[in-house]
Amino acid sequence: MRALPRRVVVPVALLGAAATLVVAGVPWAHGTVPTVLSSDEITVDGTSAAPAVPALALVGLAAAAALAIGRRWAVVLASVVLLVAGASVAALSLGVVLQPEPAVLEAAGRVSGVRRLDGPAGATAAPFLAALLGVLVALAGLAGLVGRRDWGRTGRRFERTADPASGTGAPGREAAAPGPGAAVSERDRAMDDWDALGRGEDPSDPAGRR
Repeated sequence: MRALPRRVVVPVALLGAAATLVVAGVPWAHGTVPTVLSSDEITVDGTSAAPAVPALALVGLAAAAALAIGRRWAVVLASVVLLVAGASVAALSLGVVLQPEPAVLEAAGRVSGVRRLDGPAGATAAPFLAALLGVLVALAGLAGLVGRRDWGRTGRRFERTADPASGTGAPGREAAAPGPGAAVSERDRAMDDWDALGRGEDPSDPAGRR
């Protein structure tokens, strides 16, 4: 799997988790409940059909935020959380798609006092969408695990390099002072020039300098 940059993975995880939280608030299943005089149509939203889904979406939001600002170890942990949370959302949502009746029966008991339906229960498109969003969040977690080695560490401090134009450099580095060897060399040269003058030679003449 090709590593994706953090600036792509994090928004995908955030949007996927936030959208899951929104979708959990709409009807997921429906059915007809018999009453004393007639039958009533009832609907069940995601928070009742799969109560763990909104909580997993909040966990996904927190993990996506940690993925955005975390260092390498935090990226690994956040990616694992996203992977598990997304897979769990997908599994729970598909469970409602395949078997919507238990959630509707629970709601029927609250409405009429009897856990009974007139006809089969059905699922709306919302759990399908939630399952897809869960897969998206899980893929974002997988992308975080794959790309963690290529992502730079957030908050890393870089040292300033030397600026030739301004003459500034890295802290602690100063221009090297002339060593004692250079001072001795200049002193020997002055003594040689003095000796040349004593011999009647011109020390400024290259031919007469030793």
